[in-house]
Amino acid sequence: MVEETPEEPLSLGAPEPRVKESKSSAITHFDPLQAYLREVQRHPLLTPDEEHSLAVKYSETGDVEAAATLVSSNLRLVVKIAYEYRRAYRNIMDLIQEGNIGLMQAVKRYDPYRGVKLSSYAAWWIRAYILRFVLNNWRLVKLGTTQAQRKLFFNLNKEKARLSSMGIEPSAAEIAKRLQVEENEVVEMDRRLAAREASLDAPVGDTDGRPVSRVEMLPSGT
Repeated sequence: MVEETPEEPLSLGAPEPRVKESKSSAITHFDPLQAYLREVQRHPLLTPDEEHSLAVKYSETGDVEAAATLVSSNLRLVVKIAYEYRRAYRNIMDLIQEGNIGLMQAVKRYDPYRGVKLSSYAAWWIRAYILRFVLNNWRLVKLGTTQAQRKLFFNLNKEKARLSSMGIEPSAAEIAKRLQVEENEVVEMDRRLAAREASLDAPVGDTDGRPVSRVEMLPSGT
């Protein structure tokens, strides 16, 4: 008769048996920008007649639901305009938030009887709020909003493109001479404008075998 050997207990120093993790328990990375873009897609675009009718209704009665519909149908426009300033400020969600405030101001002040499209009128307010936010929160500008800094902020990339089109190397020295600013200011501004940010044109999927950017996924509201 063979004596049974008792099962050896697990050593305290031994690793515990590994349990295979199910896919459902894995942590999923949450992208707030992508989640917001999905939410924006839920709001349908309005036809010109629908937009005008709602604008008249809000103008004459102050109907809050009409205003809310006008705002939600133009959220795509805010995203597109915020994207234009993505190189000037790192967090694009902040730009979108400020742009949304500008959009609400535009809806509040819009006169539907002037024959101007709401999107055209709103674009001015959206840009104004985003630009004010960028200037107020950009550390370089807050340290001293000089005329040279404002000139570079608005003209640096334009001047670089203009020089390149003329076959001239857009060096910091050349740009400084043409814009009448210090060379070190050009270098610093160029570095900040080139800072990496959450870019909307990063590919997020394929359609018909080609990469699709987040911006391309948004139907135009203009």
